Amino acid sequence: MKELRQILKKEFTHIFRDKITLFLVLAIPIMLVLLFGFTISTDIRHANISVMDLSADSQSKALIEKITASGYFEVVSYPKTESDINHDFKDKNIKLAIIIPQNFEEQLTNERFVTIQIISDVSDMNVASVLNNYVKAILYSFTEEYNGNSSSAIELCTEMRYNPEANSVYMFVPGIITLIMIIVTALMSSITLSREVETGTMRMLLIAPVKKVYVIIGKVIPYMILSFISTILILVISVLVFHMPINGSVWLLLFVCIIFMLTAASCGMAISALVKTQLDAMMITMMGLFLPTALLSGFLFPIDNMPYFFQLLANIFPGKWFIIAIKDVMLKGSSFIDIWEYVLILFGMASALMFISLTRLDRRR
Repeated sequence: MKELRQILKKEFTHIFRDKITLFLVLAIPIMLVLLFGFTISTDIRHANISVMDLSADSQSKALIEKITASGYFEVVSYPKTESDINHDFKDKNIKLAIIIPQNFEEQLTNERFVTIQIISDVSDMNVASVLNNYVKAILYSFTEEYNGNSSSAIELCTEMRYNPEANSVYMFVPGIITLIMIIVTALMSSITLSREVETGTMRMLLIAPVKKVYVIIGKVIPYMILSFISTILILVISVLVFHMPINGSVWLLLFVCIIFMLTAASCGMAISALVKTQLDAMMITMMGLFLPTALLSGFLFPIDNMPYFFQLLANIFPGKWFIIAIKDVMLKGSSFIDIWEYVLILFGMASALMFISLTRLDRRR
């Protein structure tokens, strides 16, 4: 038993000395509970929509007020034409548009039947389905109050934008590309660089007559190339097998992918510069980058229905901006002018992380 106590003492001493691993072991369960508890939800609140009221009578205004009061929708625009609606989808990122026809009150009173048009962004099918159900429930409640019975006097005519066939592949391909880049570029870069630090060869490389930037880039570029090849394969399979469209420029799409690869590589470099072992690098990358990217990027669960704190937290993960950008290019046919903000954010993240990495590595010389 004395020998066992000595071994236990040695292992606990080793655990408490490795503060990063100890912190991760204790923090991971808490992080998982909070992330899954707050991000996995089918409810959506305050979704941005546009309402084009061609009637502007008392009942159409009452309907708009009921839609707004539901808490499910936030009316951010009142367009005058369908061209304005198209701009709202690109510029204001609305989830759907509602078009109330002319003579709404008159049709509701005399004909007792009105058709309202819904234009829905189906690039994310889960969000589109939930919001359409919300609209149906609100219209049913409105007509019930108006008529005093349960028969619906309003019919919905739905137009599906950006994914008219409601193909789920359109939603998953951008997310898969994002996760593949995180795994191949960020994870492998962090493990490779931390292995050099752990074995002591990084110190030898940094004192060699070679610029430290070349050392780091030389370690990272091979994984960026592998990640880029994987991305191209995913795109080719998606287009040829699943008939996913690329409505925007292919060159712009590849450019955005390269910028995100640079950002992912910079994340891997920053992680490797902050840890001392490969195990720590792998755990931080998987739990601190891969998992939040899957949950907070809008890939699996809509960001709009998360608590406000997690909506803010999602902004610091590059996956969110990358998925928005490539969805806009592939499905909406957006140009660089439409997505330049997302590209600038990704490039800014890459530059900041690379600066932190090189500064940190300097201290390890």
